[in-house]
Amino acid sequence: MYEKKGRYIVGFQDIPSERQHQIEIEVDERRGNYSEVELGFDEERALKEAKRCLSCRRCLGCALCWAECKPEAIIFEMEDELFDIEADGIIISSGVERSYVGVDSRLGLGQCHNVITDLQLARMLSPAGPSKGLIIRPYDGEIPSSIAFVQSYESAAPAMHAAALCLGINESILVRSKLKESTIEVFASNLEDFSKQHQAALKGLEKIEINDATISKVESVENENVNLTIAKNGSESSKIFELVVLITQPQLSKEVTQLSKNLGLSLNYANFLPEAESSVLLATDKETIQLVSKA
Repeated sequence: MYEKKGRYIVGFQDIPSERQHQIEIEVDERRGNYSEVELGFDEERALKEAKRCLSCRRCLGCALCWAECKPEAIIFEMEDELFDIEADGIIISSGVERSYVGVDSRLGLGQCHNVITDLQLARMLSPAGPSKGLIIRPYDGEIPSSIAFVQSYESAAPAMHAAALCLGINESILVRSKLKESTIEVFASNLEDFSKQHQAALKGLEKIEINDATISKVESVENENVNLTIAKNGSESSKIFELVVLITQPQLSKEVTQLSKNLGLSLNYANFLPEAESSVLLATDKETIQLVSKA
């Protein structure tokens, strides 16, 4: 089909905006000097460009997908269809996301080069990730000798708080398995209930220090190391780390939120957390709808 109709271009209707162009000084200002003509983006244009640059999803009509896939696996002329399906029951999986939106600016995300989120660390730990499983500092690509895991939200429901801490501590264990000699510390608040619930597991941690404390300030220092101001028992101290990982609060994906709304449910992440370890499917206020628990 693409050979008959030529270059096949899909025009998506939700492309947000045209590409932004960098600022240039006026022609009259260029005469008689060697001033830089192209000034790059100001903050407003940079934000607009960042929001649109990965959103075009435009097919260029190269037909490589058609050539690589089996015959009729790709049909260019196929139209979207809506189907009505009758089901005796519905099971919803959580589709959890970990968003950096709302992280307090005092924690240095986006300002300090070596402050990342737990999701970014998860990508780093993956063998298929950008660093092929190697843990490195974003600033210089060096392997960090000291890493701090820091709670990035002020408060959360107990079940959500526990889920966030479990991910952060599990990541610290994975980091320990890769970096045997690195200093690893976790800083989080309201640890009493969590510590009681996971007492045996926490005692077995190898060279990972868990601190019931809050971080009041994060700033870059020499060599882009990160200085933490630690508030504990009414006093403050500071400590420098080569890499800081922010423990984020779990959230439901937009798809699950919309699906639950369509089904007449009011869900949050805590709804997916079982009260008993043996729970797999959780009941809702509608008999035919169940949730897949996140144990």
